[in-house]
Amino acid sequence: MRVGQIIDGMGPGGAQKLLVQLVQQALEHGIEMVVVTLAHARSSAVDELERLGVRLVEFPSRRLFSPARLWRLARFVRNERFDVVQCHLTYANILGPLAGRLAGVPVVATLRSTSQHQTRAVRLRGHLEHLVLDRLACQVVAVGPAVARAHQPYLRSRRITVIVRPTPLPACLDDRERAGLRAGLVGDPARPIVVAVGRLSPEKGYDDLLAAFLTVHRRHPAAALIIAGSGDPHELAGRIGAGGLEKDVKLLGDRRDVPRLLAASDLFVMASHWEGLPSAVGEAMAAGLPVVATAVGDVPWLLGDAAGLLVPPHQPEALAAALIELLDDPPRRAAMGQAARSLVAGLHSPAAWFDDHLAVYRRAMGARAEAAP
Repeated sequence: MRVGQIIDGMGPGGAQKLLVQLVQQALEHGIEMVVVTLAHARSSAVDELERLGVRLVEFPSRRLFSPARLWRLARFVRNERFDVVQCHLTYANILGPLAGRLAGVPVVATLRSTSQHQTRAVRLRGHLEHLVLDRLACQVVAVGPAVARAHQPYLRSRRITVIVRPTPLPACLDDRERAGLRAGLVGDPARPIVVAVGRLSPEKGYDDLLAAFLTVHRRHPAAALIIAGSGDPHELAGRIGAGGLEKDVKLLGDRRDVPRLLAASDLFVMASHWEGLPSAVGEAMAAGLPVVATAVGDVPWLLGDAAGLLVPPHQPEALAAALIELLDDPPRRAAMGQAARSLVAGLHSPAAWFDDHLAVYRRAMGARAEAAP
């Protein structure tokens, strides 16, 4: 089986991590994959694809609807003789099914977010994505049940299949290594460390997180907040300086050692305004961290009742109260961390997860074969 994977871009992000994991499993199953990106990008995900020996092809354009790009993409899909194509993120979910229809190749679309399409431009792209998927995608996959529920009303002729991504359990750090990493991050290894992971974009709610941490710092002046994520740090750095938190909040940029950062920390926080099933939360749980997060997307489903505390989005006061509650109670943090790791360990294995994808690919191929004249 030859599978094409089309994605908006290969910058840092959960969709890119998901794609790398798919490719790794495909190689173990003897299935060939080619990755197509619709934008130029360089990230650790690209480095990993190169290490795996996977071909990466770029189809950039200044506009979503470039007839020249669409035609080149369709010709590429046809010439590569893919058995099936899978798409990830909005632009790919729009262009991929169009190219697949022109090339005569079945397409599987992947939905990752419960975004409510805040701006007019994003709202229009969302409507267009739903229209294309409903008419042209052979199969549609969602990364979690809340994502499926958010999109299913707009896809009247396509039933969404939920395939929850597994999160491998990382190796634990020994005490000496953990203390050394903590000292390098925040100076004193005895300081409680709260960690956030995610790109520096407005929907991740970092403004809310910094407002909350100002309150937390008054109650726990020794606590430190570290933020790992790509993006322009200047606005956040200005807010950190205005709050007098330069020694207490560290912007680490895009890090390739996130599992180690998580293992060295005490508490994970996520202040997102919307999400699907965020990979960062699953990775934090796998590292044995209790979680304080906004109740968005599939986060409540993932955490259950024992692995952390949920708060409404856009409410820094509630976020601060939840962080203080767990910083006040180390034994409760430890119990929640153990519960979090156990919950993640109970999800499907990577091999079973990929088998679910293979079943979707085969259904898509069968549906296209039945529709052929």
